[in-house]
Amino acid sequence: VAAGRLVAGSAPAASSVVAVGMQKSGAHAMGLHEGYSQEQWGPWRSHTLLLQQAIQELGWQEQAQTLVKVFKEHARDKEGKLSRDEFLTIMQKYPCCKASHHAVFFQLFDRDQDGYLNENDFVGGMLSVSPMTPHKLEAPSGQLRMQFIYLYYDANRNGRLEVEEVAKMIEHIQQLRGQPHADAMVDATALVSLYSGPFGFAAFYDAAQKRMLNGTAPLLRTQTDLVEAIRQRQAGAGVGPAQASAAPLDHSGAVSGGAAYYGQPPASGDPPGGRPPSQGQDDLGSLAALPGGGHAAPKGGALGASGGQQAAAATAHAARSSPSPRRAPYPPPQDYSRHWGGGGGASASNAVSTYPPPGPSPEAQAVALRIVRQLMDLSNRDRTDWRYNLQLATAMEVLLLCGTVVEIFRREDSLVQVPLPCRVYGDIHGQLLDLLEFFNAFSWPDKRRGDIFSMSYIFLGDFVDRGAYSCDVVTLLFSLKILYPRKVFLVRGNHEDRLMNVNYGFHDNCQRKFFAEGTDVWERMNDVFEFLPVSALVDNSILCIHGGIGDSINSLEELRGIPKPIQVVSEINSSTTHQDRVVLDALWSDPTDNDQVFGVQSSPRGKNTCRFGPDRVQDFNRRNGLKLIIRAHECVQHGYEYFAAGQLLTVFSATNYCNQYNNDGAMVVLVRDDVTGEVVEHAQVIKSGQVDTSHGWNDQQFRAPSPMRRAEGPGCEDHCW
Repeated sequence: VAAGRLVAGSAPAASSVVAVGMQKSGAHAMGLHEGYSQEQWGPWRSHTLLLQQAIQELGWQEQAQTLVKVFKEHARDKEGKLSRDEFLTIMQKYPCCKASHHAVFFQLFDRDQDGYLNENDFVGGMLSVSPMTPHKLEAPSGQLRMQFIYLYYDANRNGRLEVEEVAKMIEHIQQLRGQPHADAMVDATALVSLYSGPFGFAAFYDAAQKRMLNGTAPLLRTQTDLVEAIRQRQAGAGVGPAQASAAPLDHSGAVSGGAAYYGQPPASGDPPGGRPPSQGQDDLGSLAALPGGGHAAPKGGALGASGGQQAAAATAHAARSSPSPRRAPYPPPQDYSRHWGGGGGASASNAVSTYPPPGPSPEAQAVALRIVRQLMDLSNRDRTDWRYNLQLATAMEVLLLCGTVVEIFRREDSLVQVPLPCRVYGDIHGQLLDLLEFFNAFSWPDKRRGDIFSMSYIFLGDFVDRGAYSCDVVTLLFSLKILYPRKVFLVRGNHEDRLMNVNYGFHDNCQRKFFAEGTDVWERMNDVFEFLPVSALVDNSILCIHGGIGDSINSLEELRGIPKPIQVVSEINSSTTHQDRVVLDALWSDPTDNDQVFGVQSSPRGKNTCRFGPDRVQDFNRRNGLKLIIRAHECVQHGYEYFAAGQLLTVFSATNYCNQYNNDGAMVVLVRDDVTGEVVEHAQVIKSGQVDTSHGWNDQQFRAPSPMRRAEGPGCEDHCW
């Protein structure tokens, strides 16, 4: 590696003859030669040139040097070449994905199909499949990824995507969203019909760029970055082979219950013609038959609803398959979704690994500590100095935090155990100013100015949306989790779901803060949300959950061991599993209006959830040996409010909700009484008006806030501090 570019293997010389419609200089710049078809291949570019530009773009010089060093250490069979067995040895020594996928990547990277990789093949391939590589289509790294993805789905190797091949891609996307995929062929036919001539790379790239085809970003990703795996192994930390391995596959290549990163296996063989002709090292050859898999994909239609001219069939089908009224449809922002594997809860993940779990990198810990210290300092200043232009981290730093914290969440069970004493926060909704007020008034979850060594912290979801600091709140909470993984616990709320937060403010907040990289940050944070636990159990006696128990949750066991990533179904139908209903109730259900309304009642939130009466709460607590359920999800006047004769407590931690209610905010402290030995709860409150929220809530709301929960009073004034 020299001057930021690979010198092993020269860039191909462009032919002096170019196809009609291509300028000679343009072909040379793209590294292509005679036979290039502008109509079919459009923006296709030289692998070597893209790799050189991507290394510069990402500042990947050091990572490239690391990979070249490993390449040279293992390339012994043939000088300057890495054989299949040598590549597999590297992947086994530095595990970054499921072992069964190692051969997939080798055959994809082997552009000459000669059974060997050169340095460009190896470095370019690993850069392209790294979960840390953005999927910005206009960038060299994004284009390099798109070319690999296109070749992979071109199953019959004829240089164009047939309708069946496009349908398979859409089918995989819809499978992982938990949505019916019987109409994938309809969608594919509609999409292909938008383009005259073959659906080549030019059409594929255009459809993705115009957001008519969503879901390309998560394809062909390792679960962890190979360079990071190498560094951790060399540092002696040990790296396990994909702590939550990719989901098992059936014989059709469909996903079975989790997230994987590999497409339907293309047929072997390479019919003549079709692929973009180039010279030497840049002849991207055919792939042999690959082991299949499914594709992780963002929740949202595989076919977008904006950009370009939409076919009537595509529009009609999009209308038929919209989510239920409870949720707003997911418009097609630029794709950047699931970068981490799934396939089981914490216990399943740990069972497959014989290596100790990797800890946070020093770089991630340094960023996390800087963010916490910065907010400590800012919170003691006049807030007019910084509240309008707060910038805690760069987009790349936020992505680093996401890639680090997801590994911590991956190993936690869906019902996480939390020791006493403990502080429990309710909805924050992007209200960073309220959260900082709580920390300054009572205690920070920090070793310098707080009680983190003696106190656990639970945050009960709805970190984002409606408030002006959604991205900052998540950045702070992820930082605290990285610094204190056994003391800080984040439980998922219904707004930690891209189908919700794309409309309620989080997506816009990320875009305003990070501009072109904002959607990447939003997608990655939503990917992390799918690994959050859905409940916490404090001292085996108090259940903490965002919504409630609904009508489907009858035991704590139903909350345990839910495979991650946890995807929230968009509607209940005949195919909805009990586990999906459990997740919906945990995130969405509410108590009835008061202790006189019993049983299970319909919910104004929609048919996908319900309200549960005091009899349900008391029966659940009795059968599970619980003292109390603490939940969030509803604004309450005093910040906290009891239900079911004191056996359920709602806590809401943001004041002046949407500047429409003059409510207080509260959090609950759980401690053991020194005399009785019983666990007791105390509410700590910040009053309405104590924090200036004039800038804290978004001026425009997608939908008016849900009505405040009304009761005669909180019923625990004697516990209020």
